[in-house]
Amino acid sequence: WWEDPYQDGGVSQFAHRKLRQMVKTPLLQTEHIRLLEQHVDFIVADATDYVRAGAHEDGGVTGAMKIAHACEGFGLDMELHGPGPVHRHIMSSIRNTNFFELGLVHPNVRTTKAPVYLGYNDDLDGIDSEGNVYAPDGPGIGVPLDWDWIRAHQVDEGVLAEI
Repeated sequence: WWEDPYQDGGVSQFAHRKLRQMVKTPLLQTEHIRLLEQHVDFIVADATDYVRAGAHEDGGVTGAMKIAHACEGFGLDMELHGPGPVHRHIMSSIRNTNFFELGLVHPNVRTTKAPVYLGYNDDLDGIDSEGNVYAPDGPGIGVPLDWDWIRAHQVDEGVLAEI
């Protein structure tokens, strides 16, 4: 696929539909838009072949699942943006996804993500001999957070609501 061909030039559905009509390579779009309605607008406009979404950008697990189910209703696959235990769980729970994005890794660059989880890593060693990755099986997201590392690297704090 051709991923986000206009990422620096906007997210025009019309322009992507026209590009889709002119090229044979399938388009994977929507990494740079947010939430359910904008994703569905791209699908209805016939502006993409595959949909990109993620729990971190699109309203958490619930938002990503809504997008996955909308895609399924239109007969499209949704690929998740980036690695992590949450995305492994989402992938395990939907049928219209195919690839775990483990981007920017190399034998000399094992991972690009901060080590915020204990006993979990998204590096090349996490892929089995058949190319599979698995969802962690602990409670919650499957792995505990490394609160010592998180506190040591905290740069700010905010309060959403006083109770």
